[in-house]
Amino acid sequence: MGKIWLCEEKIAEHPFFLEEAGVDLYSFEELCYYLYENTGTLEESFFNEKLCLWLEQEIGQIELCARLRRGIDQEKSGCWCMEQILQAGGFYNSKELEDALKTAKHMENKEPLDREKLRGDRLLKAEKYKDAVMEYKKAIAGAKQEAEDEKTIGNIWHNMGTAYARQMLFEQAAECYEKAYDIGQNEESKNSYLLALASKDGQRFHTAPDGLIATRRELAELKQANRSGYEKLIETTLQNLRTGYRKSE
Repeated sequence: MGKIWLCEEKIAEHPFFLEEAGVDLYSFEELCYYLYENTGTLEESFFNEKLCLWLEQEIGQIELCARLRRGIDQEKSGCWCMEQILQAGGFYNSKELEDALKTAKHMENKEPLDREKLRGDRLLKAEKYKDAVMEYKKAIAGAKQEAEDEKTIGNIWHNMGTAYARQMLFEQAAECYEKAYDIGQNEESKNSYLLALASKDGQRFHTAPDGLIATRRELAELKQANRSGYEKLIETTLQNLRTGYRKSE
């Protein structure tokens, strides 16, 4: 059974709105819970004057707010700011706090492209599909297109395809999966491409890379030779297409 927290601290009259997550925070307990659950995706910019003002004016965390302001002025890291808040809350034991901070420090060392992908993944997981697509597009547009980024870029294309698929936009999804396969040659992207293509009956798509021409041919042959098998394939695997995405390592 999971933990149950009773909010014993002051409840804010005006909540702290998290635009990206689309949620309001009304208490210090909620803020600590959000930080702990999102240690792997929070940007350093989250810890700013807006947060300090809310902690000070709405929650009454005067000392903590002063400490955060001094740290921000000294250009302390987002991980440091998170540590101050979670320690002040005291809701997590030493092992839980250590693990959370380890994750946060690990993310601070990641490249910008990886962090941008994770923001898109978080929006995808929150079912904000249009916002996820925009985040993925922004990440790809700003990528350096260097060799070490290819795997991440391929995964971004794959996850963008999933965001489209969940909106039943299978033509756009197939194009994204196609690009993901072209970059990474990953069987998961190939299979997702096949399913998206089948869902759209293969109409009006761009020319596929050589590795996918055979896939299209297999799909066409299955449809002609075994219509029931073709329809069963779509019915039983479409849900996986809508839900699966490639996580960052």
